[in-house]
Amino acid sequence: MGFFGGQTKQEPMGTQSFEEETFEDAFDALPPLPKPQDNTIIAKGITFIGTVEGEGIVQIEGRVEGEIKLKGSVTVATTGVVKGPITADSVRVAGEVQGSITARDNLCLERTGSIHGDVSTCSLVVENGRLDGSSKMLAAPERPREVQPSEISSSSMEFDFSIGEE
Repeated sequence: MGFFGGQTKQEPMGTQSFEEETFEDAFDALPPLPKPQDNTIIAKGITFIGTVEGEGIVQIEGRVEGEIKLKGSVTVATTGVVKGPITADSVRVAGEVQGSITARDNLCLERTGSIHGDVSTCSLVVENGRLDGSSKMLAAPERPREVQPSEISSSSMEFDFSIGEE
């Protein structure tokens, strides 16, 4: 007997058909993995001993004891300490580096930063930081040269001033 005195209908129990899910179908239903990041952070309180090598962006908030060889940029945060040489495209130092630095594009030494070693770079910016070592300015990397207006000859320009001629 159902609620309020009515009769309940009983549905016949049949077999339900389930499609068998294949292994590949299960993976097709999963969302795609996120794109890998090119950023690495060595957090405050972490000490990394060894060689950091590769491509991307590395931010050091902790301590690195070893060589850093990177195609990309390195940032040594105010809490960061590096004991070893750094070679990268771009380097920014707000913490402490005890070793030489080769920055292929540019090097920025912030007011809170200190470098105890020699530096080589194309562009050096020092914001009252401390540099205990020598600096060597590298030749700027070859970039495609822009044509200057004075290099354009009048013989290479042709104009058609015919207006309304039939």
